[in-house]
Amino acid sequence: MVHRLAAVDVFKGLGDKELKLLVECAQEAVYPLNKIIFREGEAGDKMYVIMEGIVEIWKSDGRELKGSRLARLKNNEIFGEMAIFDNEPRSATAYAVVNDETKILLWEGKDVTKLIEENPVLGVRLLFNILHKQNNRLRTANDAVHTLLRANRYIGM
Repeated sequence: MVHRLAAVDVFKGLGDKELKLLVECAQEAVYPLNKIIFREGEAGDKMYVIMEGIVEIWKSDGRELKGSRLARLKNNEIFGEMAIFDNEPRSATAYAVVNDETKILLWEGKDVTKLIEENPVLGVRLLFNILHKQNNRLRTANDAVHTLLRANRYIGM
């Protein structure tokens, strides 16, 4: 499992000892096809890494369960990390899709916090990598907003 985690971008730069610590506090979960992993608005206390499968992130438009797909994540992608750092409700819904089973590793927020506090070198690297991941996602979201705004101007909105 340590070698599998080494392929996850938010664990980049961590040594085998640090990856082993992450494995020790991780939990494995399997979600069947179309199973909701978490819902928008729920309290968030876990972060997840996809080990096998595909997870879609959806933002509800208030009229139906699925509104707009924000992301389609594959193996070695992290999701759900925002809620354990800002203590806000989940901003979107996560579904296991495509595969009959989606295999995930998850970490409780309290375990991530404890790991960071007890292992400052691991903590700095992990937080830096998560920040880098979130920055990339924010840049992608900025580009999408810009494209929508330009499209609205083009049609006279």
